Amino acid sequence: MIEKISDFFPENQRNVWYKWDTRINQIREIRIRVNQNIQVVTDKENILEIVYSAKEIDEFFRYICHDSIYAFEEERKQGYIMLEGGHRIGVTGELSVAEDGRYMVNAARYINIRIAHEIKGIGEKVIKYICDGNGLALNTLIISSPGIGKTTLLRDLVRIISDGNVITKGVNTGLVDERGEIAGAYRGIATLDCGKRTDIITGGGKALGIDILVRAFSPKIIAVDEIGKMEDAEAMFRAGVSGCRIIATIHGNTFGDILAKIEMRDIIKMNIFNRFIQLYYDEKNNRCANVLDMKGSMICGHILLQA
Repeated sequence: MIEKISDFFPENQRNVWYKWDTRINQIREIRIRVNQNIQVVTDKENILEIVYSAKEIDEFFRYICHDSIYAFEEERKQGYIMLEGGHRIGVTGELSVAEDGRYMVNAARYINIRIAHEIKGIGEKVIKYICDGNGLALNTLIISSPGIGKTTLLRDLVRIISDGNVITKGVNTGLVDERGEIAGAYRGIATLDCGKRTDIITGGGKALGIDILVRAFSPKIIAVDEIGKMEDAEAMFRAGVSGCRIIATIHGNTFGDILAKIEMRDIIKMNIFNRFIQLYYDEKNNRCANVLDMKGSMICGHILLQA
């Protein structure tokens, strides 16, 4: 399990990273670009006096692939590699066409280390606004631009719904974790807490994962990250017909942004979602949420999730 920033790097590159180890909970991303200063993103941008050559990036890439980049061929086609703990390493540079028509990274030159953060308790701030009178979560869509914490909130809501609390009773929950970020799945095993009644599918498409959960696991709630395709909506609609409720996330800044997306208009018109949670940073850089009803009207605003 990666617990320190220096753990991401091979031993001969760690010296410059030891001083960042105690700040791992503050770091969102580390961006490494060949022959450019490294960028560390916390609540602000930190430009370091560190420059990686192509050789050093190659050493880093081999290290995260356990010195066998060919064993990670599928990940190279996806453009990212998942590490234990839910951390995602985005990789690009020189691409080539793979046999199945997809592109594969041959020479890594640009790296983005996205640090996964497990923050328990933030879901407690909104759970009462997204449950019905019986304590069962309503169909909910979390709206957020990148880096504000929609996956972190989704994970905590899954944990709460699965385990139960004073608002909601624990129910069987299905999680479609396509990229392994929500559960921190590593080789199919969750390394982050998603609750004791949660069944997890990693890899594959969202629509396929939803259908498998409905047919084989009978969940009350299905959670899925970053929807956007019509096939996702159709799968969620089928799940609803089968009696399952959905909690999902999507990229966007506001409810209006979602309505402006052609592929989302039909999803909204289908009235799949009863609640919308809009995440944002306020003027003091606090992570906050607004909860909206199915028409986009405010139910509760400026809920402080994390200072």
